Amino acid sequence: MRNAARFARLSSGLLCLLFLFFELQQAVCGVIYVDNRLGNNTLNGIAPKIVDGQNGPVKTITRAIQYAKQGDKIILANNETPYFESLSLSGKRFSGLGKEKFTILGNGAIISGAIQIPPKGWRQSENGLWKVTPFRKGFFNLYHNGKRLPEYRPAENQDAELDKILPGNWAVHRGAIYYRALKNQIPPTESFTLAGKSVGLTLIDIDGLQISDLTFEKFRMDGINIHDRCKNIVLENVTCIENGRCGLSVNGTSQVKVIDSMLINNRIDDLLITEQAVADLRKTELSKKASVSE
Repeated sequence: MRNAARFARLSSGLLCLLFLFFELQQAVCGVIYVDNRLGNNTLNGIAPKIVDGQNGPVKTITRAIQYAKQGDKIILANNETPYFESLSLSGKRFSGLGKEKFTILGNGAIISGAIQIPPKGWRQSENGLWKVTPFRKGFFNLYHNGKRLPEYRPAENQDAELDKILPGNWAVHRGAIYYRALKNQIPPTESFTLAGKSVGLTLIDIDGLQISDLTFEKFRMDGINIHDRCKNIVLENVTCIENGRCGLSVNGTSQVKVIDSMLINNRIDDLLITEQAVADLRKTELSKKASVSE
């Protein structure tokens, strides 16, 4: 009996320790902080500021996603410097848990797909034209000092006539970007960027996710692509702007609610809905009519 009682107490103690360990793990993984200025990817993300040892914010959202589990919240610091990342979330691990949605809270931060054009990336042409050839084709955007430049676009199915490009404007011709410089302007000596990274955020097979107070800009294709089999998705106070194809693409059987957001000034479409997808817009601004395609 004495041995049985001792075994029972030992088992009970072990169960308590396991329970406490489980609760600690849940607390550690519940909220993950990201700071692209002060963070470090060797830290565990459990505190918004570096405290001691391993406790402090990670540097990238990608690292936070590696740590994240179902129902977690990722909180970004807004240091007025964009997060230059491309994110992808797929499956139950990035879905909600009970009443809690998997959440990314941006605090006004920007996620950008812009990439710098190196000086050697430019080739001088004639009559003030400069040429840059992006590695990836299909969708383009050109920016100077962070601002999108006006584009000369010919009629549909027509080639661009390069002599029609005005100073400070650009056009796409045979897979390359042609830019006509302003007077005394030398593009290789200035800050020009392209919409380089493909998609800001890709979602697939997720149930219960919220993105709040965050901007996706300057991606080659889409700011956000809700690819397929997503439901209970909420975008609140989200901006998708100046992306090469569209701001928000909703596809397959996905369903999304967009609240108090802006989908504006994207090159082709602000909102693209395909197949059986549904987008419920509430107090959301578009700069052009949504495109619906089967």
